[in-house]
Amino acid sequence: MIKLVTLDFDGTTADTMPTLEEIAVKLMVKHYELETEDARSKYQITTGLPFEQQMEIIFPDNPNNKLVISQFEKEKIESIFDLPLFKDAKSTIDLLREKGYLVAISSSTTQPIIEKYCKEKELIVDQIVGYRMGFEKGKDHFDFIKEEFNLSTEELVYVGDSLKDCERAQNNDIVFIGKTGMFSREDFNKISKSKIVISDLEELLKIIPDLNQELNET
Repeated sequence: MIKLVTLDFDGTTADTMPTLEEIAVKLMVKHYELETEDARSKYQITTGLPFEQQMEIIFPDNPNNKLVISQFEKEKIESIFDLPLFKDAKSTIDLLREKGYLVAISSSTTQPIIEKYCKEKELIVDQIVGYRMGFEKGKDHFDFIKEEFNLSTEELVYVGDSLKDCERAQNNDIVFIGKTGMFSREDFNKISKSKIVISDLEELLKIIPDLNQELNET
């Protein structure tokens, strides 16, 4: 029985990914002498991880990494609070909570940024879990959320917009729901065990009850 819906932040709850991608691509082209589309592809395939981890995966031990990471985080903070929630994010989260589901945000963005963003947008959730060194999206966050609400693995579902989100959910036996945007339905279906993909968050209002009905019937 699904009791808690965990949402990714960037690209799932907040419409921030186009801006963050442009910042990253600009910096990668400037500091690593990549062509724009090559930089974009490398950024997208590692999206879902903290940016510092993305850079270390793409450019291991590169002396430019520290500067690029610092500049990215600076420009992210300067822009993110002006970027909108997805149009159906607030209404969907409010309705899920009205129906008795807990809603959490689990993200590779740091917790203070998410908390400030949600406060400014008047978005209310039951738990925000952001990134800090040694505590990141995936096992760390899932274990924290399960302990915080006394839930089992089977009572969680994770909604994310990246292939890394899918990998981390499935590596922890969490049911994953893909949200299209940066990746297509076909991209998710290649690796997703659940094969559940949405284009808008409001689809969760039907999918979550349907999942629970299926679980009750098995």
